Amino acid sequence: MFHGVGSAICPGLSVVGRMNGICLRQRLAVSAIGGAMNMKTVSDAMMSTGGSDRDVVMTAVHAALGHTRTRPAPPPPVVDDSIARLAHANEDLAELFVRRAGEVGMVVERTVRQQVVAKIVGVLGEHKVERIFVALTDQWDIATQVLDQADVAMVVGTKGVGVSDLDRYYDADAGITDVQAALAETGTLICTSSAIHSRAPSMLPPLHVALLRRSDIIPDMIDYWAMQKGKRSMDLPSSITFITGPSKTSDIEGVLVTGVHGPMHVHILLVEDA
Repeated sequence: MFHGVGSAICPGLSVVGRMNGICLRQRLAVSAIGGAMNMKTVSDAMMSTGGSDRDVVMTAVHAALGHTRTRPAPPPPVVDDSIARLAHANEDLAELFVRRAGEVGMVVERTVRQQVVAKIVGVLGEHKVERIFVALTDQWDIATQVLDQADVAMVVGTKGVGVSDLDRYYDADAGITDVQAALAETGTLICTSSAIHSRAPSMLPPLHVALLRRSDIIPDMIDYWAMQKGKRSMDLPSSITFITGPSKTSDIEGVLVTGVHGPMHVHILLVEDA
C-alpha cells in the first residue's frame, strides 16, 4: 500500500489516495490484455520505457505477448480505377468541371488571359461591388488593373491585415482569389492559404471570384492527395479549403439557405492556358 506522490514502480506518476499497491498505468496495462500477465512483467516493461502513457501500456502488452515491436499494418487493398474513379485524365476535364460546378450552383465563365481583368470588372459591376479583398499569387499581377478599371476600393491589401484589424475583412463585398487546383469529378475548387495568401476572401464576402487555369483541373481527390505525397511539412499550406458550391446551411426542419456563413455567389473564370 502507498499513499502520496510517485512510486518505485511508476516513477513520475502522481497518485492521490490508496490504490491497493497497483498504480494507474499498471491497471491500464493489465486491462489492455484482460489481466493475462503477472505484475512483475508489467513493472519490468514499464521501467524500460520513458515515453507516454500509451507507450508504457503498449510496451507492457507487447512484452506479455512476446512481441518485440508492433507488427506492421498490412498494405491497403488495390482498388480498380474503374470502381474508385468517376473522372479520368483522358477525358475533357474542363468540360466535366464546368458541368459539375454548374450543378452545385457555381457560375463558370471561360475566357483567355488577356480578358481576365475585363471579365472581373464585369462581374464586379454586375453585383454592384464597391469594396474588394484580393488574395492572388504572383502569377496574377492584376489587382492594380482591376482597381483602375472598376469603381471599387481595396479594403484589405494583398498581404492582409494584422490581428487587431480583422474586422476589415468583413467590409468587403467581393473576394478575388486564384486556386491551387480544381476537381473535375465534383466541380470543386481547392484554395490554399499562407501568411501572405489569406483564405478570408474565399470564405467571408458575399461574392467570391475565383481564377482557375485550365491546366490546374485534375480528375479527382485521389490525384490531389497524390500531388501532396512526399512534401515536407514546411512546404504544405497552412490550410486547404475545398469549395463545392456557394455557402449553404440548413436548420433542423431542412430549410436550405444559401450565403449565410459565406459567399452567396461563386463566379469562376476558367482561363485557357496560353
